[in-house]
Amino acid sequence: MKALLAAILAPALLFASPAAAQGPQPAEGWRITAGAGALFTPAYEGDDDYRLRLLPNIKIEYGDRFFASVQDGLGYRVINEESLRVGPIARIAFARNEDGSEPFAITGERTTDLIGLGNVATTAELGAFAEVDFGPLTAGLEARYGVNGHNGFVADASLRYSGVAQFGGPPLIYSFGPRMTIVGDDYNDAYFSVTPVQSFASGLPVFDADGGVQTVGAGATAILPLTRRTSLVAVAGYDRFVGDAGDAPLIRLRGSRNQATVGVFFGYTF
Repeated sequence: MKALLAAILAPALLFASPAAAQGPQPAEGWRITAGAGALFTPAYEGDDDYRLRLLPNIKIEYGDRFFASVQDGLGYRVINEESLRVGPIARIAFARNEDGSEPFAITGERTTDLIGLGNVATTAELGAFAEVDFGPLTAGLEARYGVNGHNGFVADASLRYSGVAQFGGPPLIYSFGPRMTIVGDDYNDAYFSVTPVQSFASGLPVFDADGGVQTVGAGATAILPLTRRTSLVAVAGYDRFVGDAGDAPLIRLRGSRNQATVGVFFGYTF
């Protein structure tokens, strides 16, 4: 689940506070959102089999600058202007285990596709983010480097259109737009290269994956505040592996370049 939570859920949960939908957020003080949800995704990035995951939805904020959650990472808005937000960020990329084990999966069988390819350890990724608003459009860029685990560079770029629809009840907050992930050689090498030893153990041909554009796709989010403290968040996304990742034997012979995700989350804000 390398960047799964970040790519799919972060745009949604940045707006998921029900108070935000009904009025300005307070400038100071702690806010905690707690809840859970279900996410239907490929068993591993690039797989053609899907599993249902039960995931926590926990976010901690202080004022309008500090935020921390599994989905959004740990960050601080050093620059926090009306249309510009910039600051450092840290994320966790969860391990990919060759035995197919996943701590959050509740349906589906463990995949055997990864046997012989070795584990990619849970990785701490450190970097920076920037968001710029152009009216209802938000351009985002986040660049990080793995300090352990995959030891690679990864950057996520996105463009979102956001709005609010009113149907007589609570406002429906929505956002959607394209996105792209660019990675370095070490990153793709960790997930998609096949060494001679791994080739013998896995049955896949030897392959040396270089970096570049890894995925292109789009995501959408709908947030429905139920009360001033509770909300429902629905997310959907599609991404396609391209470049060396798309040509990797793991995806070409055992998985799919096309990846889809859908999920629903509930949250209560204290």
